[in-house]
Amino acid sequence: MKRLLIYMVCTVLFSGCSPEDRALPPALDAIRFVSGISVEVSKATGPVSGTVLQSGSRIGLFAASGGSGGVGGTVVMNNLMGTVEAEGAIDYDPVKYYEKDKKYNFYACYPYTVSNYTDTEKAPSLSVSLAPNAQSQDDYLWASLPGVTPEAGGVTGVRKFTFRHALCQVCVRIWNGSDKEVSLNSITLKAPGSGVLSLGDGTWSEANETKTNTFTSFTLYSPTKLLPLPKDAFYEVPAALLQLPVSEEVMKSQVFSITIDGKTYEVKPTTPAGGWKAGFSYLYTVWYATDGIGFQGTVESWQPVDGGNVDTGET
Repeated sequence: MKRLLIYMVCTVLFSGCSPEDRALPPALDAIRFVSGISVEVSKATGPVSGTVLQSGSRIGLFAASGGSGGVGGTVVMNNLMGTVEAEGAIDYDPVKYYEKDKKYNFYACYPYTVSNYTDTEKAPSLSVSLAPNAQSQDDYLWASLPGVTPEAGGVTGVRKFTFRHALCQVCVRIWNGSDKEVSLNSITLKAPGSGVLSLGDGTWSEANETKTNTFTSFTLYSPTKLLPLPKDAFYEVPAALLQLPVSEEVMKSQVFSITIDGKTYEVKPTTPAGGWKAGFSYLYTVWYATDGIGFQGTVESWQPVDGGNVDTGET
């Protein structure tokens, strides 16, 4: 009798579900993606860290297809919103499918940013304006998969987007070499604050690099309560600024304003040679003394960014 009751309950439960209500595996020709973050350890190639985007992250998906000869391009995905699921899988709707004898170019960006993709002759791009406060900035990432051809028989595997940092990171620490405690009032940086990012290769354009009067004033540090800096000790500013990669000449036009004990010192970064590059983190050390300050820059490993939504911890 007990077995019969179990059988009857199961029959009622399953008979009440239509085929449309049951989860089905994706079609063999469905376009599917997973995500990851580029991991590079050499300073020569740009030190970044992290392996996955956080589950729930929203990204933009773009795609164009064309015939085998590269003509007759068609926009397949125009900034479709994708959601990063567990293990980096990307879910999006409506699902798109490969077509026979077509070659595809895929692109993605994080975070999801409003953009319209219409010209299949070139990669999509984003107009980006950086938030002026370090705590409010987003860590922009890009990825591309050019020249993807569906496999024979309609069975095409999952494609992996390897996301790369589009910005560089600027950190500051201060050495108080005076004979007393001093207060750190604020740290700001005037630098280009907007540009157009290509999702094809991560290059920036239209950054107004020569118009210093249009530079944005970025706030790295501005506490509600003044912080005392002990003498003969380093203080690591806990936040970091995300900045556009710029040439050496543009970098020299940028201005740090550092206010210590009510006095403001203005300095221009002169290192490293070659300017700022995407995926690099630059640490600037302020050497403070009663008679003035010194300023020195070094290249460091990429650090997690407060205010951004990317999990850059190693797994």
